[in-house]
Amino acid sequence: MTRLDLLDLEEIPEAYHHLFTDDYLGDRHIFRVWAHNPELLEATLEYLNTVYDQLTPRKKELVILAVARARGARYEWHQHVDIARDLGVSLEEMRAVGGGDLSPFPDEEYVLLQYARAVATGEVTDQIHGALCRAYDPGEVVAVGLLVDFYVGLCNYVAAVELPFEGGEFVGWAPEEDTVAELFG
Repeated sequence: MTRLDLLDLEEIPEAYHHLFTDDYLGDRHIFRVWAHNPELLEATLEYLNTVYDQLTPRKKELVILAVARARGARYEWHQHVDIARDLGVSLEEMRAVGGGDLSPFPDEEYVLLQYARAVATGEVTDQIHGALCRAYDPGEVVAVGLLVDFYVGLCNYVAAVELPFEGGEFVGWAPEEDTVAELFG
């Protein structure tokens, strides 16, 4: 059970109802908890959208999955399996990230995943950072670091409030097609 109530739409000030449409946030538990402070929710979403716009949707999802796995953050992994799938990350690639084997990825994504994992665990080396700087421009390097930093904090926050999964049981670090289809359609 979550340590903060999951607010229903009628409990959220009407001025913020636009955030909870199917086209925007929908019914994700994290946003229903953040709705206890809707002004902060809206500002956080603006910040995140700015960070997200700095990377391709696929790269953004790869980074989030790498952080979730590095932190053992089941909620974030579970949340982003269906999002990542919809943005072009295959289940085989998710299994690779979930199992810690980044070798199936092309060099540019391999470096990105390695860097995201290193930042999430506090183990960035000059070699890993240099590899990222050779593959990405400085603005993208900043965006990747800020995205990782945000999701590390989010993983800690989700654990602190004990958010339950949407869509049933944990999809697992090595998701299967039938499980993902059953949980997320």
